[in-house]
Amino acid sequence: MTPPKLLNRLTLFVLLGLILQLTTLAADDRFLLSSEGSGRATAYLESPKIITYQGKTHVAWLDTPEEGFRIRIRTLDHKSDTWTKAVTIGEADDNHGGPALTIDAEGYLHILYYSHHHPFRYRKSVRPNDASEWTPYEEFGINLTYPALVCAADGTLIMTARRSYDNEPWELEMWTKKPGNTWARRQALLKSRHGNYCQFAGSLAWGPDHKTLHLGTRIYEMPDDESIAPTTIVGYLSSPDGGTTWTRSDGRAVKLPATADNMDVVASGRIKEGRVLNAGSIGVDPQGKPFLPYSIRTQDTSQTYLASPVGAGKWRHLLMNQFLPEGFREWDVFMHGGVAFGSSGQPTVAATMMHISVDGIDWGEVTTELIRFRSNDGGETFTGETFDKPSATEPRWMPNLERPAGFNEMPAEPSLLYTDGVRGDGLGDTLSNRVYWLPGKN
Repeated sequence: MTPPKLLNRLTLFVLLGLILQLTTLAADDRFLLSSEGSGRATAYLESPKIITYQGKTHVAWLDTPEEGFRIRIRTLDHKSDTWTKAVTIGEADDNHGGPALTIDAEGYLHILYYSHHHPFRYRKSVRPNDASEWTPYEEFGINLTYPALVCAADGTLIMTARRSYDNEPWELEMWTKKPGNTWARRQALLKSRHGNYCQFAGSLAWGPDHKTLHLGTRIYEMPDDESIAPTTIVGYLSSPDGGTTWTRSDGRAVKLPATADNMDVVASGRIKEGRVLNAGSIGVDPQGKPFLPYSIRTQDTSQTYLASPVGAGKWRHLLMNQFLPEGFREWDVFMHGGVAFGSSGQPTVAATMMHISVDGIDWGEVTTELIRFRSNDGGETFTGETFDKPSATEPRWMPNLERPAGFNEMPAEPSLLYTDGVRGDGLGDTLSNRVYWLPGKN
């Protein structure tokens, strides 16, 4: 006999599927990249995974074939509208080891992958704008996870990633690789205020001058006493010289490594207060203004905001839930995606929506669906759209937006990558999730 609570939930989804057929966009133009996707095939928001350059789009993700975790990449030739077969770049330690991708001025692709509290592996494409063959991998770093990767105007690769320690506060480290040189640690940009587990979710974005570097972050800290500091904060820093010195949004210099005490704190919350924050990948408009999306989840709901500085260290917070399409207005919006500006100069925000469960689970909750918000007025207002009828059994989630990571050529509207399938139960699960690429506008 079906329990009443489960019956009500299934009935809800059947009714939603019937009612919302006319308000949900078909995803006929999406492309199935793989049916072997891992539980975190398109995670994490820090790591760019889509590069468009001179008539081609390269897309990387994390698969789990029978032999284990594998980094895969495919290329779309826009002239012939055909995709290459998947190329395996290397293995990953577990489902945290997915790729970060960028491109230099000569068209060579660069990729980081493998690590979850290990050294990273780095490879470069053998030929420009060609993902079919790669140099042997190089290893660097100690106990690193979650890479953000960009290429500077002079060809220097810049990477930030979390550094874990046994009995010291964890850090967000910055590494660089000048053309022809090896990777070198430069400095710690962020540091936890406590000696326990920490997550930074630090994403990077270039300003239009390809010199100013913007950092958005979500610092999740575990203090011994929760009354000492917020458990989660969404923060911001910028560097006017490509990562050498760093300031707050009002230009005040920040001593490194920064903490939640001396950076721009866009939003904050304590778990004991019933508030958990998440940040998406940061984006920058054509005038150089940063936009940082984030969400606040409570036991009963999740609200997502798009924050932008308004001067004097203050930020505007635009509620994105108000732009949900008709028929979905009661859903909760959760930030596991980001914001990016295409060549049109208009922002696109990718996020997820769901029904917050009674037990508070949100990571891979089965009602999770992909939501994309488009703007035609520079981010003042948005139009939201979905792509499938809601599912009662599997989430569609972990969107990763195409964004300026170096010398890639942005389309008018960024494309995105997402996972269609379950999270799994552990770090080493072998799954068969679908991995989709969804185009924007050319």
